[in-house]
Amino acid sequence: MSELLVPADDEVALVDELKSRLGGQVGTAVPNPTPDEFVRVLSVGGVERDLVSDTFRLVVEGFALTEGRARQLCALAIAHAQAAGRARSLGGVPCYGVGVEGLPGNLPLPTLPTHYRYTATITADLRRVDG
Repeated sequence: MSELLVPADDEVALVDELKSRLGGQVGTAVPNPTPDEFVRVLSVGGVERDLVSDTFRLVVEGFALTEGRARQLCALAIAHAQAAGRARSLGGVPCYGVGVEGLPGNLPLPTLPTHYRYTATITADLRRVDG
């Protein structure tokens, strides 16, 4: 019987990585109650890279009470994700690289008017996990 290889959980991998590197509030949802600043990670799909790895596309969002800090959080999240890619591990998942598809952009979230939001899009090449 052949080995079953399952796509890695890209959101969990990036959240775990950013929590360890940035500290603070990092997750996949807007926290309730809402802290002054936080980072949100959203998986938006991806494609199969080869037999044992996939290229995931993730959106990273930095939220803060000032525009400058929201942009900085987003940019730091990119930098830390790329550093993890160079170290070949993203949240404990073997990683073959992290690329940037979209640098931080100012994109307010109408449902959270108290905070500024900057978003960026990255890709992460992650090894599949045993099923």
